Amino acid sequence: MLKLKKSFALVSLLFGLNAISSNIQELESVKVVSSTINDDKKQSKNISSVSVLTSEDIEKINPRSVADLLNKIPGVTYSSVSTDSIKVHIRGIDNQNYMGEKPGVAIVIDGVPVQETSGKINIDLDNIESIKVIKGGASYLYGNDALAGAVVITTKKPKAESQSKIEGELGSFSSKRLVMETSQVFDNSNLQFQVNSRNSDGYWEDAFVRSKGVNGKYQYYIDDLSDITFGLDYSEIKTGDGNTVHGITQARLNPKSIGEYSYSGYYNTNLTKAFTTYSKSFSDDSNLTLRLHSYKDDKDYVTGRNTKDKFEIWDQKGAKAEYSKIFGYFSIMLGIDFQKNNTDETSYDKLDGKDPKGKKDGDLLEKYDTKETVKAIYTEINHQTTEKLTTTLNFRYDDISHEYKDKLDSKNNVDPKYKTYSYRLGGNYSFNDNFSLYSGISTGFRTPTVTQISQNQTSLAQDPTLNIPSEIKEEKTYNYEIGLRGTDGFLTYDTSIFQINRKDYIGRIAGNYITSDDDEESNYDNIGDMRSRGFEFAVSSDPSKPVSFNLAYTYLQSKFTDYTISQQQTIDPDGPYKPKKAIYERVDLSGNYVSRTPRHVVNLSLDFKAFNDKLVISPEMDYKGSYYADEANQFKQGGFTVFNLNILYKYNKSLELFGRIDNVLDKNYFQFVNVNSSALATMEDATIRVAAPRAYYAGLRYKF
Repeated sequence: MLKLKKSFALVSLLFGLNAISSNIQELESVKVVSSTINDDKKQSKNISSVSVLTSEDIEKINPRSVADLLNKIPGVTYSSVSTDSIKVHIRGIDNQNYMGEKPGVAIVIDGVPVQETSGKINIDLDNIESIKVIKGGASYLYGNDALAGAVVITTKKPKAESQSKIEGELGSFSSKRLVMETSQVFDNSNLQFQVNSRNSDGYWEDAFVRSKGVNGKYQYYIDDLSDITFGLDYSEIKTGDGNTVHGITQARLNPKSIGEYSYSGYYNTNLTKAFTTYSKSFSDDSNLTLRLHSYKDDKDYVTGRNTKDKFEIWDQKGAKAEYSKIFGYFSIMLGIDFQKNNTDETSYDKLDGKDPKGKKDGDLLEKYDTKETVKAIYTEINHQTTEKLTTTLNFRYDDISHEYKDKLDSKNNVDPKYKTYSYRLGGNYSFNDNFSLYSGISTGFRTPTVTQISQNQTSLAQDPTLNIPSEIKEEKTYNYEIGLRGTDGFLTYDTSIFQINRKDYIGRIAGNYITSDDDEESNYDNIGDMRSRGFEFAVSSDPSKPVSFNLAYTYLQSKFTDYTISQQQTIDPDGPYKPKKAIYERVDLSGNYVSRTPRHVVNLSLDFKAFNDKLVISPEMDYKGSYYADEANQFKQGGFTVFNLNILYKYNKSLELFGRIDNVLDKNYFQFVNVNSSALATMEDATIRVAAPRAYYAGLRYKF
């Protein structure tokens, strides 16, 4: 850590000396490059590591899931925990659990951080215009839960000229996909409209997807300097997660998870997103953008080992305003963010007859709602410090109020409040138009959930002598980074070294998914600190050449620097899933590697063009290194390499044929392995998701 701080001090000194020696008369004005409302893909003067995938990149990949896209970005890994749900990790930061907890990575769709758990991204893949991944703490832009960064998705926009497209695809596991899209340009407005459907039976038992949606944007030009855009997106999604298996033996004997249970599954989701954006340019050096948004996720599913029917409504509404202005060598962006996020959650017993506790099928088990109010101000200040050096400061202040109301027991109600700030500071030094050095520090934060706070409050009310906190501190991350980006001949590259210090990680005192009959051990606290260090490298060659490539490499070392949990030491005399009466002992796991964070990750894709660029053959290699499946570091999982293949044939300007083969060599490997932190655990206690075998997909695209 000391060496890293010295490195940043040295870079800052070099920036300062250059600022003194340069002639300020030669400087040009600099624009704000970051906006949380309108996506800006310019990276030349960014002070952080940011990766972008465009609509062209996405169309070439023909992704089955968001995971197929994130593979291309260094520093990003994920765990595939269900049919269409992944757990996103950025630089080793995750919530360390694998079910319904907050991910620690902000998922942002059209400027709105959507309140989904576990990194699940509820969006039609066919409606993605671009994906931008901001690495390192990103709360300075997006507030709560951007501990490790943000995955920023921009949906499709009207094109500059009128054009339409029909696309269809068939493939393995009874997969079918159909997309119809049009973009029309009028005298003073334009329109984008799309309908799509996607169906698959999946590889695993009950791993189905049934999705259909309609979306559109209408942009009206009020005058030469202002416009207003209306957007609407509606989707109906039915999914079966497909079950994991219990234990290494079942993983070998039953890879499709037939007959296994799932903690949650059979989702029926109605998703509605709407927004209105007004943009006004007052001159070449100032701009105002206003946005109103609404995001509603109405879903029901089965949870609790198929014993509960659960109904949830997630309703988010908000408003944002950003004003940017250039003042000579300074540019300033000021923003206001207001959010009103509500949930309404109800669950019913789903047992056939009575259970041992006397509950009957259809009995009301839970009914509660939550309210979250966010009031935030944020700013970005860019300064053209010298002819070659641009310095940037971001600052955000959040005032967050929560309210939890249990409709069945008011003693569980809580209303915590948090006031916190986050920032980013750094510089970008351009040696020339094609080569620059960037360096900075950024922060992130995550508040505890109201359910965590409520559980602690309930336990303390029953026994005030328990050694658990009445208040849980928010988590914080500090990301330090130095990088180089540029173009050298036909190569474009971006490489960086980083360190993220994570403070006051929130978790269960007894570790993940271990329940003790000791009320103290089953509650939540700030139980530790973590540190991630690593190196990222992304390089690509000129895509217009007959042969080109894209390479993304990550080296990551993620460890617990201070971490103590209560570990199960003896066999539970009552058996599994019953009241826990085993003996627990506090164990210091400081120095252990963070589970499910591979040391090396490599993605390499090649493009071979033939027949006057009509045919493009794109093999892909995806390598994930070894990792530990548990926090105690008892069970190390080997790495694996998977090969995929994409083929695109452009028959003429209008018609394209495409195909994809996943897992070309039919590799047998595990997508996900988790072992709890019990001292008695074995690989027969592991939760495992076996990867799907070789799969084929083919389709055609007609543009007119």
